[in-house]
Amino acid sequence: MKSKLILTAVLPLLVLAISASAQKVPADFSGTWNLDTAKGNLGPQGASIKSQTLTIKQEGNKLTVSTKTERNAPPADPSGGGRPGFGGGGMGGMGGGAGDQTYNLDGKEVSADQPGPGGMTVPVKTLGKWDGSKAVITTSRTMTGPDGTTSTSTTRITYELGADGKTLTVTRDSESPRGKSSTTSVYAKG
Repeated sequence: MKSKLILTAVLPLLVLAISASAQKVPADFSGTWNLDTAKGNLGPQGASIKSQTLTIKQEGNKLTVSTKTERNAPPADPSGGGRPGFGGGGMGGMGGGAGDQTYNLDGKEVSADQPGPGGMTVPVKTLGKWDGSKAVITTSRTMTGPDGTTSTSTTRITYELGADGKTLTVTRDSESPRGKSSTTSVYAKG
């Protein structure tokens, strides 16, 4: 009788402990992160970034990334002309570098339609998952041209904490009909 009583008391604690350990995530990216523009490989757009701050909120497998970017002034064009985004006064599709993105790192693909150029709708598939202690988000967009041909662009973003937990490295690998590109951004916890 005494052993049944002990088993009855211990069993719920064991189930609770197993449940808690099953919900533990491999890494916690929460916090405010400031871009170190001297580190990493920011690609051709890197010179336009004056500062960038990521604010990451993480609740289990749900990752919300808020980005705030301050850009350098475009170089002066002595001729007064130029195409937007090429020193002629526009951002040329670079965007303001701001916004919130929420990802689920549960390994399930999510499909959604997003507004695209010319009022068209672009199907987007996103898959967030853990790769060891790294968070990996893969997004693919398929666009249909006016002639009916389709093209797909894929981006894989990897978030990885440094061993000290004070450095965050974000690697972005993209592939589209225009070719491949890769950037690495290094952030310090702020």
